[in-house]
Amino acid sequence: MKKNRKSQAAACWRLPVWTARIFRPFYYLHFAVADFFRWIYRVFYAGPLFEGRCSSVGRGFYTMKIPDATSQCNMTLGDDVAFLGHVGVGSGRVFDAPAFSIGNRVTLGPTVFFTASKEVRIGDDVRIGGGSRIMDSDGHPRDTAARVADMPPPADEIKSIHIGSKVDIGRKSIILKGVTIGEGAQVGVNSVVVANVPAYTVVAGNPARLVSRKQAPSTAAVGNE
Repeated sequence: MKKNRKSQAAACWRLPVWTARIFRPFYYLHFAVADFFRWIYRVFYAGPLFEGRCSSVGRGFYTMKIPDATSQCNMTLGDDVAFLGHVGVGSGRVFDAPAFSIGNRVTLGPTVFFTASKEVRIGDDVRIGGGSRIMDSDGHPRDTAARVADMPPPADEIKSIHIGSKVDIGRKSIILKGVTIGEGAQVGVNSVVVANVPAYTVVAGNPARLVSRKQAPSTAAVGNE
């Protein structure tokens, strides 16, 4: 009985059927107004602020929120890069000039986070699903005593990550330090990549393993595009 009362109390107020035509325009008006203010925020606030943070940003940059990139890394973005939600970029202070670069026509889903303590490089036409983590450092040393002492990881434990062009990384995947993902490769959802991924292959799992191989486009086909 108490459960029924609770569900009734939480239910929406039911309007008479004849009022639907009155309220329907207000429903669409709500989203139109919200989209307008989001557009103002993106174009005149979030975008310019982040572009000021980067060393260079190409044409057609799109971001829904201000990326959290207060780290010291040098950031460069190509043309038509899109951030479809919050994106974070962090770095350690082991190397003087860590690099974070994104090629052309790259799309990042929401809540994607990068650690670029040495170098993270992303090629053209890459898609990275929401919730993914790409980290060139563990964030702490392997040595137990050094970790307990809260020391930074040594330079030899920080290894660059290179993601080739036309790569598709599934949602909530983790790419760990030292990994190179070849052109045209695909990483399955929720995968943990700890080793290099050959070009035009599909990997998945924890740790990610080869699932299948894809046909690489012929040189003639590429030239006709």
